[in-house]
Amino acid sequence: MQNETAPIRQNRLANLLIEASPVAIILTDPAGIIDVINHVTESWFGYREPELVGKSVETIIRPTQARDAGSQPTCFPSHLRDPESNKPQELLGRRKDGSEFFVRVTLHPLVTISGKMVLVNVVNFCESDSQLEKRIAGERLAAVLEMASGLSHESRNALHRARSCLDLLELDLTDRSELLHLTQNIRTALSDLHGNYEEVKDYAAPIVVKRTLVSLPFLIQTAFDEVVKEFSSDTPQLRIESELECQRVPVDAERMKRVFRSLFDNAIQATPATGEIELSCRCIASPDGNLIEITIRDHGVGMSEDAAKRMFEPFFTTKQQGNGLGLPVCRRIVEAHEGTIEAANHPAGGVIVQIVIPS
Repeated sequence: MQNETAPIRQNRLANLLIEASPVAIILTDPAGIIDVINHVTESWFGYREPELVGKSVETIIRPTQARDAGSQPTCFPSHLRDPESNKPQELLGRRKDGSEFFVRVTLHPLVTISGKMVLVNVVNFCESDSQLEKRIAGERLAAVLEMASGLSHESRNALHRARSCLDLLELDLTDRSELLHLTQNIRTALSDLHGNYEEVKDYAAPIVVKRTLVSLPFLIQTAFDEVVKEFSSDTPQLRIESELECQRVPVDAERMKRVFRSLFDNAIQATPATGEIELSCRCIASPDGNLIEITIRDHGVGMSEDAAKRMFEPFFTTKQQGNGLGLPVCRRIVEAHEGTIEAANHPAGGVIVQIVIPS
């Protein structure tokens, strides 16, 4: 049972990020008194949330013992008040049954609608290395929460108030056409801001895949045609090569179309209008059964070394406009299909993206 009275639970975005994290998340006050824990914390430590709310975080996390007579154990609560506390610490987690395990703890000071808090991000060292990417994702979600926890219903109220003021202002400017375009620009900016807020929520929300048998070539062409309509200038052509096995593939059509739209948007911007975007869809064999491999290659200048390493990181972007969530969302959708997505510079130029999903 969750602590329904915790004010931060009333922030839908913050609550979503807390529960979406693949690592343990604990929210405390500046003195280390627990206010909220997520379901992963409950699973790892064996407590239900009501059992820990109001207790010190030392109930479940404590310092490691000194390794020699001259050293002192880490004093964990003191770090909650340390402005440099956002550095990982190796400590001990203590389960309800008394057993202990090594954890890595990172503290993130927050300012929320209910005042100052501390986000305690806990990684379980007992997990296998195969969980590394999930742990890294958890750290990133914690960083997102640090940014998003200050958002509340007031953010939406502020947008509504701004739009109401614009409505009134436009009534007074009906005979001042040279100024009306400024109010429209403001309205567009507010819409963009609201759109960014919604995209952050979409990125953090759990993805539930609803598979139907889909013709991938048709879905791909539809996605490309929709993206092309959004460009005011000439765009490159799409050349599709597809095997017969790609005509009936079990995928979530709307979510996969979102993946293709995002990839085509990048490819069109990278490729000259006189160029071509190449797409291949084929069936490949694997020990676990047949797979569908989709490759998309543009003919642009390629990626920098930094962009190649970070392109799937949330909020990383090389564009002047955009919030850097397009490709991270693509990865989440593909992984929800039990697939993989990778991108690299093509030896002959441009970027090639490879998606592999079960057939």
